Amino acid sequence: MSDAKILKRFVSMLSDYGFKATFGNESDMTFLKQAIPALIDSDIPLRKLRFDTSEVKAYTKESRGGISDIACTDKKGNNYIVEMQMTNVKNFIKRGHFYALQKYGTMVKKGDFKFEGLRKIYIISILNGIAYPKIDDYYHIGHVRNQKGELLYDGITHVVIELGKWKKQVKDIHSDLDKLIYVMKTTHQLTVTERFTPPPFWNEKWLKSAIKELDLANMSPEERAYAERQIIKAMHELTYQKEKEAAERKAKRVDIAEQKAEQAEQEKEQAEQEKERAEQEREQAEQEREQARQSLNLAIKGLLTSGMIPEKVAQMLPQVNLQQIINIQQELDKNEE
Repeated sequence: MSDAKILKRFVSMLSDYGFKATFGNESDMTFLKQAIPALIDSDIPLRKLRFDTSEVKAYTKESRGGISDIACTDKKGNNYIVEMQMTNVKNFIKRGHFYALQKYGTMVKKGDFKFEGLRKIYIISILNGIAYPKIDDYYHIGHVRNQKGELLYDGITHVVIELGKWKKQVKDIHSDLDKLIYVMKTTHQLTVTERFTPPPFWNEKWLKSAIKELDLANMSPEERAYAERQIIKAMHELTYQKEKEAAERKAKRVDIAEQKAEQAEQEKEQAEQEKERAEQEREQAEQEREQARQSLNLAIKGLLTSGMIPEKVAQMLPQVNLQQIINIQQELDKNEE
């Protein structure tokens, strides 16, 4: 028997097996009836619940369907979809939104439908990690609001719980939501070698009914064997996911490094091109200055050859130094000799 089998005291409520054994327990809904109000921040108890099919059918051949973790309806017809995710937050929130909208679509009837009496949908997303690293809160509940935060529509309620941010001590736990999260995290981590004193709320009826389903000591050999296989499977999946995410992060760092190197090379090449361009412009400017100097000298020689004295030429061409004109005159005189 592996160490993972020996050390674990509970099947994790966060695992597929544990989640279905507690939230999806059709024979005893004591836990679910109190867990849902806790998750949606409601003081109204749920007296009656029925499980719905968790399959979301596609509307057309081209569109897709899906299977949510838990789907149920209360006595008033309000719908609750509960999704659990151990790792990999990518598209997790989007998937919950997809299920909510698909569920909403099943309420709309053909014909002269006035969109009246539509029942509420609560999409509850529980993540064993962090979805919004820039936000401090671990619990989010939202509706459609305008730019001022004013409520526009509450027919669909989104609830997101980020377990990775929850760090409370037992003495600070008062709400049913925090009690539930504590049990989730404890059954996920607790081993038989640890000394564990359960807090008083551990024995509350609704939590006790869930913990009983997760306790490996209460299971038959067959149930225990199956549960332990699920633990091993979950651990392998978690390890695989972590390794995959680590590999993706490494690949991303390599890509960034390569992009930076490529950008540096491009910048170096651009700098060399600019340097070459500046050198060409300097040479061109030098050539233009030389051409201008030669043209000016020709003009001076022409004026002097016509008999104009250097002083007069200097007056006509103030940009030229008199001594320079005299030097040109002396050169002309020397050539005549």
